[in-house]
Amino acid sequence: MAISVKSLDTPDQAYEFGDAGRYDITIIGDSMVARSVLNPGWSWDEYIKPHAEGAESCPETHHEYVISGRIRYLTDEGDEILAGPGDHLVIGPGHRAWVIGDESCVVVDMEIGEMEDEADHGHDHGED
Repeated sequence: MAISVKSLDTPDQAYEFGDAGRYDITIIGDSMVARSVLNPGWSWDEYIKPHAEGAESCPETHHEYVISGRIRYLTDEGDEILAGPGDHLVIGPGHRAWVIGDESCVVVDMEIGEMEDEADHGHDHGED
């Protein structure tokens, strides 16, 4: 088995949100990882929605880990969560987000795109 390494500090793709932050993507084969550095005041509505081709909310699934800062997510169904350092979350399509507080939020997104059927991947560990 081969080993491949890429630094998020030298991304394959980088997107700037002006003074509000950046989104860096590294790709190795079919694996993609993104790091978002979102500054206070960043929101999906202000920085992503204008470029989302008419979408009212994010159409992607995210598997995220929050490194620092705090971020609030609101789903189209009205579910709302606040995530902070150490939190791992899976967010399905149909959500919006914004940074909370005066600290930049750093989030690593491990899988970007459609949510696969979790039952096929052993996520049910038989716990009741």
